[in-house]
Amino acid sequence: MTIFNRSLSRRGFLKSGMAATAAASLASSPARTHAVQTNQETGTSSDPFRALRDAPTPLIMDALIRLGHDRERLAMSRSVRPMIPARGTIAGPAVTTKYEESDTPTTRDDIRSFVFRPVDEAEPGSIWVTASGTSEVLSMFGDVIVLACRQKGMAGLVTDGGCRDIEGMEEIGLPVYAGGICLYGPGSVIRPVAANVPIVCGGIEVAPGDVIAADVNGVMAFPSESLEDVIRVIGELREKENFSRRALEEGQPLETAYRF
Repeated sequence: MTIFNRSLSRRGFLKSGMAATAAASLASSPARTHAVQTNQETGTSSDPFRALRDAPTPLIMDALIRLGHDRERLAMSRSVRPMIPARGTIAGPAVTTKYEESDTPTTRDDIRSFVFRPVDEAEPGSIWVTASGTSEVLSMFGDVIVLACRQKGMAGLVTDGGCRDIEGMEEIGLPVYAGGICLYGPGSVIRPVAANVPIVCGGIEVAPGDVIAADVNGVMAFPSESLEDVIRVIGELREKENFSRRALEEGQPLETAYRF
């Protein structure tokens, strides 16, 4: 007689399944490999977001402020936070989905067009940003959708709504930022109405292709045309910070070690 082992049901399946599928996907995806290739002629990374992933979001924000950007237009609400332990910074272009409060029931075509398709067509390294369109915390996705995003090579997910299946998400390991945890989905309260259009998520405007950066400190977005200048200023600010750290480690007082 076969005895069903409960401990191997869901989490065990995710562990074994993810290891196999992730390895196969990484091996078979030239686009994903290309995203982190080194340019042989210049010796520089072909990934424009690498410099952001090497920087904490407060440093990125400092660079944007120095360039004249309005910090309140860039930083999402503090309620949007990591749902699983955050390690380092994720950064990439935004792929968007827009929900709205509606009395009209959600159809399968709504889900296919505005939830499934944006994920299925997303480029490796992109970040899916979903605006819930409501102040109520509802689960916008669970571990199955997170797994789909992982298999597409996406860098993470962000929503001002909620999510569920947290243990399953931890097994998958893809960064998820949300406004909370909820046992149930949108139901008939909200419905997806558009994809890859400008949205308002976490209190800020996000357009498709905007740069998203997130870590344990928070989530932010800024226009992609500012990326080159932001990377340059990050380097300048990091140099000052490193000078101050070295000076403090050498025993200098804060008054002389800190560089404004």
